[in-house]
Amino acid sequence: MSSTRKIRTFAGRLNISPRTVQIALGAFWILDAGLQYQPRMWGHAFVSDMISPIAVGQPAPLAWLVKTVAHFIALDTGAWNFLFATLQLAIGVGLLFRRTVKTALTVMFAWVVGIWCVGEGLGQIFTAHTSPLAGAPGAALIYGLIGVLVWPKTAASKLPGGGVPSVDTPGEDTGLATAAGARGLLGARGPVLIWAGLWSAFAVIWVLPANRVENSIHDTVAGMALGEPGWYAHLLRALGDHLPSGGAPLAWTLALISLVIGIGPVVSRRVVYFFVAGSALELLFWVSGQALGGMLTGMGTDPNTGPLVALLGLAAVPAMVEVPIRSTDPLNSPRSVAPLLRRIISSNPIPVSMAAAGLSGLLLLSATYPLASTGASSNSVMADMPGMQPKVATSKAKVVTSSDASMPGMKSMVSSSLLAPEAMGGTDPTWHYYGPPLSSGETNLLLSVSATTDAGHEMQTPTCAAVPSASQLESAIRLVQETSADVAQYSDLSSAQAAGYEPVTTPAYPVVHYVKAAYLSNQYVLDPNHVDSLVYATTPYGPVLVAAMFLMPKVGEPGPMPAGCMLQWHAHTNLCTSTTTHLIIGFTPCSLGTVHTKTAFMAHIWQVPVPGGPLTLDPSDLQTVEGAIMAQQCGEAPYNPTTPPPAPSPQECAAYYGPAPSTPSSSSNPSALALAP
Repeated sequence: MSSTRKIRTFAGRLNISPRTVQIALGAFWILDAGLQYQPRMWGHAFVSDMISPIAVGQPAPLAWLVKTVAHFIALDTGAWNFLFATLQLAIGVGLLFRRTVKTALTVMFAWVVGIWCVGEGLGQIFTAHTSPLAGAPGAALIYGLIGVLVWPKTAASKLPGGGVPSVDTPGEDTGLATAAGARGLLGARGPVLIWAGLWSAFAVIWVLPANRVENSIHDTVAGMALGEPGWYAHLLRALGDHLPSGGAPLAWTLALISLVIGIGPVVSRRVVYFFVAGSALELLFWVSGQALGGMLTGMGTDPNTGPLVALLGLAAVPAMVEVPIRSTDPLNSPRSVAPLLRRIISSNPIPVSMAAAGLSGLLLLSATYPLASTGASSNSVMADMPGMQPKVATSKAKVVTSSDASMPGMKSMVSSSLLAPEAMGGTDPTWHYYGPPLSSGETNLLLSVSATTDAGHEMQTPTCAAVPSASQLESAIRLVQETSADVAQYSDLSSAQAAGYEPVTTPAYPVVHYVKAAYLSNQYVLDPNHVDSLVYATTPYGPVLVAAMFLMPKVGEPGPMPAGCMLQWHAHTNLCTSTTTHLIIGFTPCSLGTVHTKTAFMAHIWQVPVPGGPLTLDPSDLQTVEGAIMAQQCGEAPYNPTTPPPAPSPQECAAYYGPAPSTPSSSSNPSALALAP
């Protein structure tokens, strides 16, 4: 009489078979196709925001491959995007029908190789700036692993249709051999081997130096809020504030957890626990550090790794196990892989020892993997991105005009100097102003006030100079573009005042800060759709929106840095506020009728050409006003039609905004008037 009995797990009760996983995989590919058909994928942003940044920080051969492919796609983005989306749709539909499964999987394998290399940069693992929390080592790789497990075999199952065995069927297999993924190319060992290898890779990635620094968890989660709907952005920022911030102890803890989840099914009888735990952890990562794959931003191309790892775990769960009759635990199967493991070790001691040594070596290498030198020129990183080359010659802050914008009506502020030295707190002595000179009195006033203001600067990160990662570059681009798109509606000062922005600095000075008090809450921290403050410069030709500014809700509260050192926060500590008008009107020592004021930390997104580009810390007020005049001259900012600025040459405007049109399209067009010879 047998001392064991067969028990179905939840996978058996749900009848999870290879066909179930194939259909689910097909549904994911159809979802990916739908995401690829999104409107923003048909424009230049698909290349500039999603493909080109992948080359940053990669080994030279991979960077060359990514840049070459990006170049070809940029020649006709719409046609290529249609091809990509339709191919993914064909893969998904093919997986839904038995007769076309093999063909669909064959095409899928080829496609995921290309996506993983070019679209994901091998999961960014060679940049040393990636994390399982953010989706490393890449969704494409997981697609391929699942495909290997569910490749249809003629005699994959003893039952018609590949279903699970019955508890009443004598002689049927139990344990790992009954998993849906056990009937694929790798057989019964396949799901466990793939699961163990994947989670061991997670462990290696967790101990990369970038994941062992303080605030790594916080910055990853909070950084994903950019571009998300307001409610979800608020949730992500709240999660970032409440989750452990990061650091070496947490990184090593997560690496150990990953190893336990991965190796557990190899050595334990209770295999289901590890598959369930790993799937749950990945789904937690999915709603936090992966932000649902960015699917709500209009620029997500797949759901990221979270749900795919969960599907992989489902394919690995045994449908049926044997348990001792005295036990009521449906997961306690004596037919685990542990005896098999002992046989493998005893019969293959050298390969097993080499594998263990290799994993240990990878962990050690990962823990000591060198970060990019913080003393290296930041411009070398930007040189790998089209349109983001380091500044040369006159070193202007190039601004892409609306014709190149990735969003309708947006003045894209992706600058060739995002990482210029002055954007990191230095100066740019080569910046040149082509417009009409200001009066000596105004020039002296602007320079004097700027010098006094700078004397009261307090930096949140005074020594920040680390070269940004690819994800930080992407965050910087998204922040600049989405913020600029939102504040474009306030190019006219009256529209900002009508929307509730009120001055907090004296309008008697040429540079005035306006704040919308309703946005100064934790709900809208660094939210491009709720910009806290707008800065206007008054020129001889009218007011110009020169900067969007984010403010932290409380004095002393640090601001998030999803773009790394490209987005630095500063405060002013030497200001004086009037007790009657409540406007900032001077500097310490404060005179009678004013009180000393220290501001909250703030960060600017510049909307006019200033030295250092859109994320520079604080150009001088003189340069700010000069940049505003250049914007008016070149038709990129409104001006008083009764006193228009003198028109510069097309070459001078091209230095800031790119080539001017050769023939004005209409005499009523301000841009055409400004650029007319």
